[in-house]
Amino acid sequence: MSSTKKQRETDTEEKREMPQGLVEQTGYCRFCGQAGIVRTMQGWSEERINEDVTLNCQCEAAQSYSKAVARKQKAKQRVNELFGEKAEKPLKNSVVELLLLSVDAIEDKAMKGITVDAGRGIRAKVSKMAKESIKVERSESRKTTYEE
Repeated sequence: MSSTKKQRETDTEEKREMPQGLVEQTGYCRFCGQAGIVRTMQGWSEERINEDVTLNCQCEAAQSYSKAVARKQKAKQRVNELFGEKAEKPLKNSVVELLLLSVDAIEDKAMKGITVDAGRGIRAKVSKMAKESIKVERSESRKTTYEE
C-alpha cells in the first residue's frame, strides 16, 4: 500500500465525527485486564467505562459475568411485568422492591429462592433453576366457599 493511500485512510478516520457528547474512552476488563475502547457519553465514571469494557470482553470470566448480568436484567424485567405498576393486579412497591433485591441475592448465590404470600390469593416466587436461569412466577388461587 502506498504511503499516500495510508495517509488518506488516516485522514478519513480522523474526519469521522462522533455524535455530539460522545467520546472514545479506554477501560479495562476487571477479570483479565485487557484494554478496550468504548464510545460513551461525556462524564462517564471510570468504573462505568470498565464495566462496559468487561461486558464486551471475550475472556471466559467476562463472558460468564456478562451472562449473569443479562439473567438478572431479564428476571427483574419479568418481576416488573408480573408484579409492578403495569401488571393486571399490581402489588405494593415495597413487595416489588423485595422481589427485585431477591433476584440479586439469588444470582449471587446467597439464596436459592423466595416465595412471598402477598395476600388476596397472590403468591410471588423467584428461584434459581438447574440450568442457571432465574424463574419468576406469579400464582393466584381462587377459593369459593359456601356455608348453609
